[in-house]
Amino acid sequence: SGCGLLVSVIKTLDASETNEQREREKLKIEREFRKTDQRLNELVSRSDGDLTRVMQLFGKVSTEVTASRERIQVVKENLQSCKQLLRCRRDELKKLYTDAIQHKYVLEMLDQITEIRKVPAQLTAFLAKKHYLHATKLLMASIETTDGKLKGVEGLNDLRQDFQNRRQQLYGKLLEELNKHLYVSSTVDVLQNFQRQASGRNSQYAAGTSPFQRNVLRRSAERVEANTKARKALFEISKNGFLDVDKSEIIEDTELLDPDVNSSYFLSIIVECFALLQKVPESIEPAQPVPILELLDLVFKQFKLIANAHQQALRNYGNVIQRYNIPQVKPYDIIEYWGQAQAVLKLVLTDYLDIQNDSGDEALLLRGQFAEQSTNVNAFFSRRKTPGKKLLFRFDKSSHTADAGGPQTADGDTGGSKEHRRNLSNVSNSTPKEEALLNSSAVSANSSHLLNSSFHQHQPYYFGGKDAAAERRKRERALVCPADASLVRKIYLPLMGYIQEIESFMKCKSGQPCSLNTFLANYVKDAYLARGHNRNLQLTIESLSKAQDAWRTIISPEEMKRLGLTRPLLQNTLIVENRIAETKKLIQDLPTYSDELLKMVCSLLKTYRETCQAAYRGIVQPETEDKRIYSVAWLKDDDITRFLKSLPNWTDLKSSNARLRQLQQKRLMKTEPSEEESPTQVQQRNVREAEMLTSNLGEGGISQQEILSDVGVLKELAILQESMEWFASRITEFAHDLKKPIVNGLVAASPVTTPGSPSPAGTATIVNSPVIVKDGMIKVLINLALEFEELANTCLLVLHLEVRVQCFHYLRSSPSDRYKANNPNKNDSLEPDAKVLKLTKVLSDMDEALSSTLHPRKTKYVFEGLAHLAARILIMAANSMEYIDHSGVQRMCRNALALQQTLSSITASREVALDYARSFYEMFYLDPEEILTSIVEKGAQFTEMQYLNALQLIFRNRGIVDPAVVGTYQQKLSDLLGTKPALGVTV
Repeated sequence: SGCGLLVSVIKTLDASETNEQREREKLKIEREFRKTDQRLNELVSRSDGDLTRVMQLFGKVSTEVTASRERIQVVKENLQSCKQLLRCRRDELKKLYTDAIQHKYVLEMLDQITEIRKVPAQLTAFLAKKHYLHATKLLMASIETTDGKLKGVEGLNDLRQDFQNRRQQLYGKLLEELNKHLYVSSTVDVLQNFQRQASGRNSQYAAGTSPFQRNVLRRSAERVEANTKARKALFEISKNGFLDVDKSEIIEDTELLDPDVNSSYFLSIIVECFALLQKVPESIEPAQPVPILELLDLVFKQFKLIANAHQQALRNYGNVIQRYNIPQVKPYDIIEYWGQAQAVLKLVLTDYLDIQNDSGDEALLLRGQFAEQSTNVNAFFSRRKTPGKKLLFRFDKSSHTADAGGPQTADGDTGGSKEHRRNLSNVSNSTPKEEALLNSSAVSANSSHLLNSSFHQHQPYYFGGKDAAAERRKRERALVCPADASLVRKIYLPLMGYIQEIESFMKCKSGQPCSLNTFLANYVKDAYLARGHNRNLQLTIESLSKAQDAWRTIISPEEMKRLGLTRPLLQNTLIVENRIAETKKLIQDLPTYSDELLKMVCSLLKTYRETCQAAYRGIVQPETEDKRIYSVAWLKDDDITRFLKSLPNWTDLKSSNARLRQLQQKRLMKTEPSEEESPTQVQQRNVREAEMLTSNLGEGGISQQEILSDVGVLKELAILQESMEWFASRITEFAHDLKKPIVNGLVAASPVTTPGSPSPAGTATIVNSPVIVKDGMIKVLINLALEFEELANTCLLVLHLEVRVQCFHYLRSSPSDRYKANNPNKNDSLEPDAKVLKLTKVLSDMDEALSSTLHPRKTKYVFEGLAHLAARILIMAANSMEYIDHSGVQRMCRNALALQQTLSSITASREVALDYARSFYEMFYLDPEEILTSIVEKGAQFTEMQYLNALQLIFRNRGIVDPAVVGTYQQKLSDLLGTKPALGVTV
């Protein structure tokens, strides 16, 4: 109502024509206002108490609300502070919890490390008691721990390597035990019965050892009885005659005093250990025992026992000479005894290494190594005529004089002593079978006899003449194994252990080896290596350059299966690798000569590398240098090679190969991996290469003489690539293996603390004298491996480029001629061009050849991205066309479709790049306005230059020659492409 009154007043004042009317209206309004004010005052005075109480209550409520708001604000601030503190405390608790977990894990690792450090001592204790199963489980668990949870602990590297060495040594020891129980323990009863029934000389040796044998048998029987009480399994074995290993897992009892008493039980333990060591395939055909090692061990033990006896005799002589004051007698030294012992060992090695059958030069070389010591111990045992004094002792009661049976001379020597028999088996009437069974003991006794004879005779023994041949023929019947020069590999490490002990007994200074050491070194270096292994490897590599078919012969499918390969290799590459593998084994057998062997290997590998490079040149350019192969010539440019290797498709290939090798080494995969990639990923990887090739190869054509038209040549190139890459990986693996120290292993009987003191029978020691190959030699090998790998890379890049060069050859030669306006021979059929059909046939043949020779990942590298290049070439063909009609558009679309079908069958992908090439030519069906409209609606699918070339060709087809019209469309196109992002794939 108030608003209505105000509007009425305004209307009245507006309608008033004079000031008087306005004044009357004003007075009227003032009267009404005074009445209203009076009425309001009356009402206020009437409700004054109520208003006062309301105002007081409102003030009180307002004060309380304000205080409440302040308290709530304080509570909010306190809550926010509490929340922040809780958040900090939560982070602190989380950190403490994480630290606690970490400390717990660290403590567990420290406990594991502490336990791991105890493993070598525990292994030694288990092996000493022949508890091989416990030792194997402990060792394999330790290896799993150090290679698993503790893999990152660098402080365990030495221990980790020690475990690997112990694993190999344990495997060798188990093989020893297996051979012993297969060939010795299984026939011990028959051999003992045969020895008890033997007669003559054999009975003499049997009688001499029978008390010891009876003691051994008695102790063994006692142990068997104790073991039967300690282990129920032995009762089952004695009852059934065998252990049923199919019923339960093999369990080793540590309470057994002698675990190898029962062969059935012990064999099951050994086989179980092989399974734990993952050595079942290697051990399924155990190697035959090496009798010569047993012989040398037995002979050396005898020598040390005899040395101990000599020292005792020398002490007695010294005592007697001092007590009886005999100044004219000068006792010999124990060093002279070891000189004669070395001479005997040389005789034994001469027989077994078949040295006498070597060439004359070698015989002359080795003959000088048999010279006696300057001070001959024989002089102290020669027959002297001392007036008025008796001889201290004579050898008329020695074994060789008793067996000779000849008449005794005036000097007390028998006639047979002059014959100097070195083989007592020559007087035996035993059968060949009996001789074979007794060879070991007979030759052992023969060695002692030789040593005795060496002391007895005045003249040292030399090789040569009638007597030497007769002596050799006498010794032939006593050989425990056929004489062979390759035996040096089996006996070298044990023999070096014996030599070390001999040099310690003789107190040889550094750089002054004993005569046996020099003899062995000269034989290995000048005879065995120079005329054996090294010569074979050299002849193998030299023959490759002379053989015509050496670079065409591939390995058989059986060899591929054995090597775990899916693609064939060159036979000559496998032969050379086998020779290198033999050298690797030779370095393990003869570690002292590792430098000489590796120098020879590096030299011959350089020769083989040159031969392989010559083979590559013969494959890619068999004719004169005038014939230029485009792809090969391009790769001679280092800049182009570096560019191709910097592209994503090459780096992706190499990283994929590296991952594949790692997985194969860890045995995590057995099949080739499948890789799924989107077309966008493939396009991004290959677009740079396609741009580079079209910009460099697009100018002009490539003639027939500049391509490798023979698919067989490409196949040979692929086989060479696979062979060189595989060979490079083997050389790299060989070099990395050489970084590990070569440990000599189990080499000899346990050394004694004092010269001449005997060692306990049957004991052995592990001589840890690692031979470390020089880093420089390893670097040379790695560099050679890189050179072979570089040759493999070159072969693959040639294949990669050749496929693309042939695309240019077939696709760039026709469009400019076919689509000229005045060409009367243009083909109006709707079939693809003949050159395109030829290219599809060539690509299919290439795929068939490379699929059977190259790894799928490499074949993918060769053909991947080819569709992008082909699409760019087809699109660039429009630049050289003077006109194009509907049939020409259809033909170009069919060209793209034919290539797409062929490449899709090769790469097993859609190859969408050729869809864009087809879309480019389908654009010629449209008017210029329709082209611009499609850009607005769908976005740009091609580059501005491609659109411009297409518009110009369309204008020519439609007879539009006005520059203004052409310029207008070009300006519109530039405006559109400047504001709209490209949505398609650029090809």
